Amino acid sequence: TTGTKKKHSGLPRWSRREICLLSGLVFAAGLCVILGCILVLKYLALEQDAYCLEGCQERKAFTKASRFIATNIDPTIDPCKDFYSFACGGWLRRHAIPEDKLIYGIIAAIGEQNEEKLQRLLLQPVR
Repeated sequence: TTGTKKKHSGLPRWSRREICLLSGLVFAAGLCVILGCILVLKYLALEQDAYCLEGCQERKAFTKASRFIATNIDPTIDPCKDFYSFACGGWLRRHAIPEDKLIYGIIAAIGEQNEEKLQRLLLQPVR
């Protein structure tokens, strides 16, 4: 049997099935990497959004507090001479002391507001 034999180079010969399976495996691995990157980017974006929302809430709170302070101080009074009147003068001017109270201030007013809010919440029908 002196037929002509093909000489193989040192590389193994891959069957058509093996090439298809390897191609599918490479495609699936690439898809997993891409999906993993998308998930990481989404997670980072959500974290950043949460930080932005938190920052926005802080800014709103600071704005509200500064507005509250600005409306309750009395800038016509020198704080070095009478700090209480400087700090609370605006509020005291706008709120009269109720006749049934000997002492009335912002702490008492906030307490009354909180009691009213709690009462409204407790009287709401259960959903």
